[in-house]
Amino acid sequence: MAAPAMAATIGNKVHNCYGIYWNTDWNQECGSGGASETGSYESEADCSWSGDQSLEKHRNAGSTASYDGDDCLNSVWVVVTRYR
Repeated sequence: MAAPAMAATIGNKVHNCYGIYWNTDWNQECGSGGASETGSYESEADCSWSGDQSLEKHRNAGSTASYDGDDCLNSVWVVVTRYR
C-alpha cells in the first residue's frame, strides 16, 4: 500500500522565492513571474533529529528554476530563505 501524499508547505517568501517542503523532501522555488531581484538566494531546511540542509543559488530576475535540496533523514520542520 502506498503512503498517502503529503501536502506541500511553503516557507517565507523573499523577492518571490521560497522553500517548499513535504515530508523529507524540499526545494527552492520562485512564484509566478520568477525572482523579483537578481542575487543569491539561500534556503535552509530545519531537519528534525538530524543535521540541517542548505543550498545557495544565484538567480537572475525572472528566474523560475526549481532546485532540489538534499533530503532530511526524518522530516522537515521549516525552510527559511534569505537573500544576499
